[in-house]
Amino acid sequence: MAPVTDDTAPAGRGDTAPARRGDDGGDPACWLRRVCPACGRLADADPPVRCTACGGLLPAD
Repeated sequence: MAPVTDDTAPAGRGDTAPARRGDDGGDPACWLRRVCPACGRLADADPPVRCTACGGLLPAD
């Protein structure tokens, strides 16, 4: 039987290669401070800044 090398194959079933994870991607969690608490829009700059969509204040940490 040939070794399984598919990214989605479960580990521990006789595979000769360790299970690989796909690219998780996504945005960094550090952008959370840029989310407007009033409307949820992502600000273009780090706080303190006003939201361009609703005018709400994004406070500094």
